[in-house]
Amino acid sequence: MRYAMISVLIPNYNYDCLQLVRDLHAQLTCCGYPFEIIVAEDGSTECLENNRRMQTLAHVNYQERKENMGRFGMRKLLPSLARYPYLVCMDSDTQVVRQDYIRKYLDFALRGEKCVVVGGKTEADGGLPAPCYSLRFTYERKRENRPGHKKGFSTFNYMAPAEVLKNISFEEGQMLAYGHEDTVMGVQFKRLGVPVVYIDNPLVHIGLDTNERMMEKSVAANVSLLRLYNSGRYPELPGESRLLACYLKVNRFGLAPLLRFVYRISEKAVLKNLDSLHPSMRLFDFYRLGKMLSLNR
Repeated sequence: MRYAMISVLIPNYNYDCLQLVRDLHAQLTCCGYPFEIIVAEDGSTECLENNRRMQTLAHVNYQERKENMGRFGMRKLLPSLARYPYLVCMDSDTQVVRQDYIRKYLDFALRGEKCVVVGGKTEADGGLPAPCYSLRFTYERKRENRPGHKKGFSTFNYMAPAEVLKNISFEEGQMLAYGHEDTVMGVQFKRLGVPVVYIDNPLVHIGLDTNERMMEKSVAANVSLLRLYNSGRYPELPGESRLLACYLKVNRFGLAPLLRFVYRISEKAVLKNLDSLHPSMRLFDFYRLGKMLSLNR
């Protein structure tokens, strides 16, 4: 029985996640094991009135934190609040699409597994919701959701033993940075000798970023990735990030000035493609590499 107790952890920023919590609560209640759902607002200013309604559900711990802690900060905070030995973690802008979603994770908990279990992501029915989301939509379809694609650890949807997550550490300087907290966690899982298992237990990502916002986030993530690597604390990062590995090779062979020049003269055409209905993922890779080379000039 002790292995079957689950804490569901959901960090949230300005998103209406009431229906997600209701769906999870219904599945957890049907399973018949002790559980809790912890939702922490990370300095949110929107959707609070509706999200507060989840406080009427049994075993739901809803917290409004006025100060924004960032993605690293929330990944550190939430496990410290959990009571139970297995933690199911997910982004708040997701949708449950399978009636056995919790049961699939519960099977691992009942066996007392000591691995990290990643459930994955799938796309919503109906295709592209609007042209302004084409880059994020295409990236998920061609990269993140594609069968056989090389997977790195993702915090989007996974379960881990509480004792493992509580051993993951983040430096104070990382807390408000954007991006690659999942990469850092993946490196630390390997250091701890904790296996990461991938199963077919997806959630749908419904909170797509606009094309402009996704490009902004990719630049912010580049800054975080370079800062993490240059800190010297994570020498394993080139093995976790193809972009960083390519960046280091380009610098090693003295090609950075040439590629910066090529990117500069082609930037308008690249941006036009990435904001089109059919963005090229190769050009998106080139955009991210070009921005990384420019940032670290």
